[in-house]
Amino acid sequence: MPYSAYVLTDEARAILLERCPPLHPEVIAHHVTFRFPDQEPPPPVSVVRVIGHASDHRVECVVVEVDGSNIRPAGGVYHVTLSLNRSLKAKPVHSNALIKVGWAPIEPFELSVTPTLVTP
Repeated sequence: MPYSAYVLTDEARAILLERCPPLHPEVIAHHVTFRFPDQEPPPPVSVVRVIGHASDHRVECVVVEVDGSNIRPAGGVYHVTLSLNRSLKAKPVHSNALIKVGWAPIEPFELSVTPTLVTP
């Protein structure tokens, strides 16, 4: 099902992985979901900034702000799934539940992204 997202540029992905080394075997670090499902790319943005980190025994993500807000239009928190452990049945969507439990602020840094309609 298609969804709208801010896809990290190759440079942004490299910066993210350098600043937040992955904890789990499968590295994702691909995008910030804008809306799921969706049929249109998200609107352009000026700034995407990493502001926090969360992890548990099976998934890891960073919380981001998009143009100053970390709340998506339909609710939920903007984030990038960094890594996960599929042997423990982890999926990227589990980042949403992890963030609800809590996340820790980190030194903010910006990421460059491309607004995209993702069709898996």
